[in-house]
Amino acid sequence: MPVGDFARAAADRGFDAVLLPEHTHIPVCSGSPYPDGSKLPERYRRTLDPYVALSVVAAQTDLEIGTCISLIAQHDPIALAKTIATLDFISGGRFSLGVGYGWNMPELANHGRAAAKRRAIVREYVALMRVLWRDTEAEFHGEHANLSPSWAWPKPVRQPSVPVLLGCRLTPSGCAEIIGWADGWIGYSSDLDLLTSQVTALRSLWTQAGRTAAGPLIRPMLGIVDDDTLRRSFERFLAMEVDQVVLDLQAADGDIRTVLDRYAAVLTAL
Repeated sequence: MPVGDFARAAADRGFDAVLLPEHTHIPVCSGSPYPDGSKLPERYRRTLDPYVALSVVAAQTDLEIGTCISLIAQHDPIALAKTIATLDFISGGRFSLGVGYGWNMPELANHGRAAAKRRAIVREYVALMRVLWRDTEAEFHGEHANLSPSWAWPKPVRQPSVPVLLGCRLTPSGCAEIIGWADGWIGYSSDLDLLTSQVTALRSLWTQAGRTAAGPLIRPMLGIVDDDTLRRSFERFLAMEVDQVVLDLQAADGDIRTVLDRYAAVLTAL
C-alpha cells in the first residue's frame, strides 16, 4: 500500500502511530547474514526513506510518527538533526526516534563507517543532535563528530530533545547503553516471562542511575500473530505498563487492511 493510504487505514481503525524502518541500500554481495539466519526478505530492498515518508504521514493524519529503526551511523549527524527537528516541528511534536547500530556490515562500510566503531558513532551522533536541538549556540567535539559553535533552527517541539529509543537486546551491556544515553528501549522479545524480568531490571537500574522518574520508555514489538497470541501478549504488556506496543506488519501477505481489521477487533475487545 502507498504509505499515505496505510497511515489513513491505521488511523481509521484507532491505532496511534506509524513507525517506519530504514535501510539506505542493500549490498548484493553481503557478508552479513539476516539476523535470524533466514533468507533476506524481499522488502528490505524496497524500503522508503523513513523521514520523507513520515512527512507524508504527518501531513495526511494526526498520528504519532517515528522510526523503528533508523541507522543514524549512516547519516551526517548535523544534516540529520535538521531533518528530524523540521519533521518534529511541522508535525507539532509527534516524532520519536528509534535508533540502532545496524547488522549489515557491507551497508555500513559503503558509508565509510567501521563496523567496530558503530556503537560509539551512534552515541556521539545522538549527543551532537541533542545539542543542536537544545542549545541556542550549539557546540560538540568528539572522536567521530565535531560541531563548531553554531545556530540551528527549528528546534523540536519537545524540549530538550525528541525521545530517542535504542533498539538492542536487553542484555547487561544493552541495558547499560540505554541507561547511559537513551530515553528508552524498542525491540523484540519472544519470551514474555524473560522480557518481564528484563524490564523490571532495566527500570531498577534506571532509578539507581538517577534517571528521570518518567522513564525509561518501553516499546516491545510484536509480529503478525493469531488473535489468541495477540490477546495474551497484550495482557502481558499491559501488566508490564509499557508505553507503546509496536505491531510489526511488514511481513503481511495480501491486503494489510485485513490484518489491521483483525488486530483492531481484538484490541477493542481488550
